[in-house]
Amino acid sequence: MDKVLFVVDMQEMYVGRGRDKTTYSYDADALIDAINKRISAYKAEEVFYIVSYKKGLLGGGMPKEGTPAASFPAKLKVVSKNIYSKSKPDAFSNVALEDFMRARNVKEIEFVGVDGGISVINTAIGAIECGMKVVFNEECIGTVFKDKANKCREKLKKNKVTYTQLKEKK
Repeated sequence: MDKVLFVVDMQEMYVGRGRDKTTYSYDADALIDAINKRISAYKAEEVFYIVSYKKGLLGGGMPKEGTPAASFPAKLKVVSKNIYSKSKPDAFSNVALEDFMRARNVKEIEFVGVDGGISVINTAIGAIECGMKVVFNEECIGTVFKDKANKCREKLKKNKVTYTQLKEKK
């Protein structure tokens, strides 16, 4: 498995109908549609879902595991049971995920999901530190914290992160 897709934090709290639309103001329906197109481009075993869960009383803007806010939105294609949780912005803080990627000799990860200024960026940095190539599909990343995302963009480009746009299948 050389290349995989990471679907990051696509949970009701961030992209669902009941989300705080003032905070999460991106067009969630268009984002989910675009991400579903990317999911369809991969084999099921190549798609990994990364979810955030609040640990204890802390956890800032993360949903508590088992709550409706933590679930996937109905519109999102869930094609595999490759679901890894995190309680920090970098999904590679979950050692099981890093171990699985290394065991399968993953060389490249395409990132889609939210937030382009926190979890997506931090997990991408974690992937780079693990020696993997990173691809950001810009049409498939929702970003609230645009300043953080823009600051990191130049640094990530220097680390050979590829930024791409959604391509229609022919």
